[in-house]
Amino acid sequence: MKVGVISLGCPKNLTDLEVILGKLASIGYGITGNIEEANIILINTCAFIQSAKQEAIDTILEVAVNKRKDQKLIVAGCLPQRYSKELKKEMPEVDLWIGSGSIDKIEEFIKKGNMVKVSKQGSCLFDHKTPRVKATPPWYAYVKIADGCDNRCSYCAVPLIRGKFKSRPIDSIVKEAKGLAVQGLKELILVAHDTTMYGKDIYGKAKLAELLKRLSKIDGIEWIRIMYAHPAHISDELIKIMATEPKICKYLDLPIQHICDKILNCMGRGVSGKDITQLIIKLRRSIPNLSLRTSLIVGFPGESKEDFARLVKFVKKVKFERLGVFEYSEEEGTGAYHMRGKVPDHEKKARYQSLMKAQNRISKELQKKMIGKKVKVLVEKNLDRGSLGRSFMDAPEIDGSVLIKKSCISPGEIVEAKITSSSAYDLTGIHSP
Repeated sequence: MKVGVISLGCPKNLTDLEVILGKLASIGYGITGNIEEANIILINTCAFIQSAKQEAIDTILEVAVNKRKDQKLIVAGCLPQRYSKELKKEMPEVDLWIGSGSIDKIEEFIKKGNMVKVSKQGSCLFDHKTPRVKATPPWYAYVKIADGCDNRCSYCAVPLIRGKFKSRPIDSIVKEAKGLAVQGLKELILVAHDTTMYGKDIYGKAKLAELLKRLSKIDGIEWIRIMYAHPAHISDELIKIMATEPKICKYLDLPIQHICDKILNCMGRGVSGKDITQLIIKLRRSIPNLSLRTSLIVGFPGESKEDFARLVKFVKKVKFERLGVFEYSEEEGTGAYHMRGKVPDHEKKARYQSLMKAQNRISKELQKKMIGKKVKVLVEKNLDRGSLGRSFMDAPEIDGSVLIKKSCISPGEIVEAKITSSSAYDLTGIHSP
């Protein structure tokens, strides 16, 4: 029996998929990237915002229409966890729905056949002994250090889907990382819905800095990258370890969402605009050559034109190295769902485009300053033009790339390149041994 996989959503979702595949492989199922030859088609879904839900539903319907009669269709992840009853009624073409809190039992559910299995818990937190089939290249991996979230931001459905914040023990994460290093891992990427709160639920206080110290001692791992850091939970200890430990990428994914106090308060972010500004100043003073990535939400209920103008002004002043923008998505069950002052869709889209246009100019300016500098590049593929990879400033899938011209470097190698030209998001250089 072969399972064909379609993966949707974020890196945290991808780690769940790896566990699903590991469970199936452990009982003899083969994994294939060719849907045509699969006996079972598995779609792992996201349901964080409306666009993600729509992508999942469109994908399910497309697969359901085109699949053979002898193929079974399984839908797993956040979408069935959140909408199990409605989905089973509306989409009878799906043979099995498995919520994100029940994926650890997938093998036994497949044997039972057509059913919906959803755990109230919302998530399954695995350990280093859990079988996995990596869905990423050999040289990098996402490691989920915690799941769920206690922040209760008013726009966010994660606590509704994934439940309360739950951390893995440090020893378990370190053992998993050592196992990956033995397999040739070069870049370890830590993910959670709030990485900076890691450990507080089981140790009484946040332990991300201590975890980083332990991971940095593992032979073979050369880059450690931190994603999804909450601005309210950045400690001096974390800043110090980032500044002093060579293996930790001078890169921080810090979603601030907005800068106006009125909006931040309505979002339930637990920080003020002043707090955010001071934190960014502190990070950049303490960590030389830091590359900051952030995420922003435009069109949140009550966001006036003046609020948006202030956000744009802030972005132009701070000049984030990497920036993503989301249009506010109304999510039932969240605190913001019934808030007044809804921003029309056309206005949200216009604000999105305006902010991205401003960031495009900033990115071009910052990228141009890289010309003449040397950067380390993790090579990922070879093209006719040369070797393509990522610098420490670039996370997989979401950030830019570096082309090393007229070279043929083995994927997975980290080499030095001297930058010769730039665009808004990508760099070009030559190999500089």
